Amino acid sequence: MTKILLADDSAIIRRILRAQLQFESLSVDILEAADGQTALDLARAERPCIAVLDLEMPNLSGFEVCARLKADEATRDIRVLLLTGNTEDDVQGHALLAGVDECFAKSRDISAICQRIAAILGE
Repeated sequence: MTKILLADDSAIIRRILRAQLQFESLSVDILEAADGQTALDLARAERPCIAVLDLEMPNLSGFEVCARLKADEATRDIRVLLLTGNTEDDVQGHALLAGVDECFAKSRDISAICQRIAAILGE
C-alpha cells in the first residue's frame, strides 16, 4: 500500500489532514510524526512516496527534514510538500533551497494539499 507521512506538531492538523485524505477516498497508509526527528526517522524506515511536513516542528524544521531526505540517495525521491503559516518570499526561497517540491499555506490550503496528493498518486 502507498504510504504518506504527515508530520506536524499539531495533532489537530494531522487529524484534519487524515480526515481530508479519507474524504478523498485515497487508499493509503498514513504515517504520523509530531516532530522533525521522528518524521526523518519514519521517512528513512518506511519510505513513503509523499511527506507532508510542517515548517516549524520541534527537533528539526520541515526545511531540515527535507534537506536531509533530498541529500540521501535512498530517500531523495520522496515528494516533499511543505505546510507553512508563513507564505512570505523568504520562506519560498528557503523551501526551494531545501528541495521542497511544493509549498502550501496551512491556514487555507488543507483541501488543496489533499487534492494535490490525490493528483500525485494518480500520476
